[in-house]
Amino acid sequence: MLRDGLPIIDPTGHNEVQGDVLFFEPHAQVEAYQSIVDIEPDKHYRWDVAFSNGIQVNILMGKSPREGSIECEGEWDGKNDLLFTSALEVVEETLQANSKFDWNSKPLFGLQMAYLLLWSSIERYVSLKYHLGDRVMHKVNFLAQEPAFAEALQENVKNNREVSRADKPKEKLVLNPNNPKDSLAYYYQIRSNITHRGKAVAKDYDTLKPSLSELLTIFRHVLSKGFEESG
Repeated sequence: MLRDGLPIIDPTGHNEVQGDVLFFEPHAQVEAYQSIVDIEPDKHYRWDVAFSNGIQVNILMGKSPREGSIECEGEWDGKNDLLFTSALEVVEETLQANSKFDWNSKPLFGLQMAYLLLWSSIERYVSLKYHLGDRVMHKVNFLAQEPAFAEALQENVKNNREVSRADKPKEKLVLNPNNPKDSLAYYYQIRSNITHRGKAVAKDYDTLKPSLSELLTIFRHVLSKGFEESG
């Protein structure tokens, strides 16, 4: 079954579930299981025991698997998540379609929509990798620690830029290709500013367009490396 894009095993089902059996070294078992528990806040899954080719394994079964779920067609693969495929294509298409500024603000609104969609994809990625709960900034901040983010940041950003908070204009955040943490905060602040009113149209467009282009390229690199590392 699928619920909110997550694979949910229904123990009353009749189909096979494809997967791998993982064996942890004795000294690493506690840490390994704690890492799993840290990702899942007990909203979707419960621990149970199953058998795979005669081997008893610990498995995460779905809680109330048929509530709010749909049938999964074929084998689940995170690489095929629509927020990692079609959504990023829409972001790219919208960026290209709104490459020129206009005082009617339509290009700005188009880029704003694309930027929010891009952040939906980013938040989906960090949720699957770090935490399925609702602590958004807790998991988003992990992105700045990924080597792939730092690599792509340096490659795609050549100069420092500043952005002010829409709600606190005196507070500025700096995009610095040599500082992943501050740069991630810069990109996220632009996301937050979109939800506030009273901004300068031309200036916002000039800030948003390069940021959207950079972050899209950076995230695609992070996504590619993330799935490459996971095998």
